[in-house]
Amino acid sequence: MNLFDKLEKTVTETGQGISRKAKELAEVTRLKNLLHTCEEVMDQKYREIGKAYFESHKDEEYSEYAEQCKAILDAQRGAEALKEQIENISRA
Repeated sequence: MNLFDKLEKTVTETGQGISRKAKELAEVTRLKNLLHTCEEVMDQKYREIGKAYFESHKDEEYSEYAEQCKAILDAQRGAEALKEQIENISRA
């Protein structure tokens, strides 16, 4: 095998290796994107379940999550007060 044959073989093998790695990288990237989408769906559904639970139990004084429900209600009242302040300042 002469020098040019060896060089051609090396270049071909290197190109094939690079191509294989590029395909692997593309597949890993695709799978990571799918994983991220699944995680986003799960997070959204967890939030929906949490909100539904809160709406169903927010007035219960002695539920398992009464403290968290109270904190949400307090935060809602605080947010409304802040919105009013912003509105008052914007009108001035």
